[in-house]
Amino acid sequence: MFLDSTLELCRRMVCGILLDSFMGVVLLLALMHHFTTTFFETEPDYRDTRASRTPILQESHHIIHDSAQSGNAASAKKCYQDIRDTNKRNTIDQLEARLVPSLNYYFGLHDIEIEEFKIKTEDNYTLDVWHLKNPAGEKPGARKPLLMIHGLLQSSGAFASGAKNSLAYYFYSQGYDIWLGNNRIGFATEANDDEYWDWDITEMAKYDLITMVEFVKSKTCFPKITLFGHSQGTTQIFLALINNYNDVINDIENFVALAPATYPGPLLFDSIVINLLSRGVQNKYIFGNKCFLRIMMLVRNVCVGRAFFSFICYAIFNYLFDWNDTLWGGPNLRNRHFLFSPVFVSVKLMRWWLGSDPSKPSFKNKPEDIFPEDKGWFDQHNPGNKDANPNVLLFVPRQDRLVDGERIINHFVKHERNVNYKIWYINEYSHLDVLWATDAIERVAKPIAENLKFTVERQESAEA
Repeated sequence: MFLDSTLELCRRMVCGILLDSFMGVVLLLALMHHFTTTFFETEPDYRDTRASRTPILQESHHIIHDSAQSGNAASAKKCYQDIRDTNKRNTIDQLEARLVPSLNYYFGLHDIEIEEFKIKTEDNYTLDVWHLKNPAGEKPGARKPLLMIHGLLQSSGAFASGAKNSLAYYFYSQGYDIWLGNNRIGFATEANDDEYWDWDITEMAKYDLITMVEFVKSKTCFPKITLFGHSQGTTQIFLALINNYNDVINDIENFVALAPATYPGPLLFDSIVINLLSRGVQNKYIFGNKCFLRIMMLVRNVCVGRAFFSFICYAIFNYLFDWNDTLWGGPNLRNRHFLFSPVFVSVKLMRWWLGSDPSKPSFKNKPEDIFPEDKGWFDQHNPGNKDANPNVLLFVPRQDRLVDGERIINHFVKHERNVNYKIWYINEYSHLDVLWATDAIERVAKPIAENLKFTVERQESAEA
């Protein structure tokens, strides 16, 4: 017994040293990449060379091609220069410029209070749900409920970190009831045994999402709500809808999918670091079976709120995921966006995303077993009555190499006849630009507002 405990302790120490060293190397590579591209840039980011390898096979009236360029090199160069000029002019006041890891601080500057709720899932995990409190004296039921679900390694602060330039603020100002949902564990752990970390996207779809939907319905008294998802959030929602966990398809009136993540992009196969992670997470002797890279959260707990921390987060994610802050409005706003990430995630979740075991379907390996390409996902739900299914709005960034948005476009055009949908294919956007680009209100938020459909009213008999 003593020998086994000693060996396990030694194994953990060796793995810890190896993982910390690995992260140190990634950090050095990320910094080298950042400074090289910043100070020795010879080819400006004209955003015309990063398209997915998957062609759109069939055009459709459901697809809107959104481009700020006319298609030639001169137009691309002028568009890029206009963005740079806008970023230079984009200034925020001293109070807005402070780095405070609290949405209440930034929204308080605009007289909006954020309520914080803690709710329990059926499998006993605590979820944080944040609510932009409705103005005092407003008539109950005046606002349609809208629940936002975040991406991998993020919190739902990503929907609101831009404050007045965020999707959360825009829809609040348009009269919607805004709820920000956070998946299990988030910024704080409650236990550290193997069972506590034994979950992946399936549990997040089956328990976390369902719990948040039911909570928002009960608090707002609406029988149906609108869901926003970004990246992993869209994966979670699609899984719940396709499998119809807890009959959730009849609880959702609109589903807005931002950078939908159902099929992997070329980056997951081209990146040396991603491929090393893909192999490493399969080995419990390297990454273990509990928290994925706990050192990230240890550093966050010590350094969050400092510009250097936000910059380091940006540099690492920029290096790993091949997107940049060109469209985000300058370093002040960029630093604020990274106040609300990363969060705790399980190794099992990362195996679901990056796993290379051919016997176990994952996002990277055999995603078509999870999201079938050759049949409609909504055909079995309310057959022959597509108006009873959620209205689906997809925003696909053309520059996104992390996920293959063109593949989901092809799927919807070819197979999804039992659902009302519309697709925006945005030429200049990458994975996070759908949330943080300075023109995201014009190119994402306003089209969403114009295409949301509502058919149900508040139930006065429900819980207030």
